[in-house]
Amino acid sequence: MKININRSFRKSISLRVVNCEVIVKAPFFTTKKYINDFISKHKLWIEKKIEISKKSILSDEEIKKLKKEAKDYIPARVKILAKQFWFIFNKIRITSAKTRWGSCSSKKYLNFSYRLMSYEKKVIDYVIIHELSHLKHMNHSKSFWKEVAQMMPDYKMYEGILKWKDIN
Repeated sequence: MKININRSFRKSISLRVVNCEVIVKAPFFTTKKYINDFISKHKLWIEKKIEISKKSILSDEEIKKLKKEAKDYIPARVKILAKQFWFIFNKIRITSAKTRWGSCSSKKYLNFSYRLMSYEKKVIDYVIIHELSHLKHMNHSKSFWKEVAQMMPDYKMYEGILKWKDIN
């Protein structure tokens, strides 16, 4: 099992499995022993996630089809939702991001992972609405979540779906 440890200015330790790789994010001061104990404590969860990850790895041909679908669907949908809710953005990009579904830059560039295409349309709408809301609120404040809720009152259901599936 491949383990990647990233130390940074953060308060807590976290664990993810992405493409069969274990990613540990830890504060700079965390000892190697603590990190190893943390990994050992979550061994069963890690093994389960690696097994799921192995089953969900896509072939090159499948990836190519998903990217094409994403390039056709997501920008068109972003334009519809942006117009409906009066948002202005500068650019839309489809990425191969493995650790985030979407992002919004201060230059008003919206980025979306092609991997979103493995979800139902309402989940994709949630990610689009989430990123559009960052055009007004570049954080996850109460105002940001209020903005999201105004556009999609049941957003928590779709947010929950994304949290239960690794991005692979």
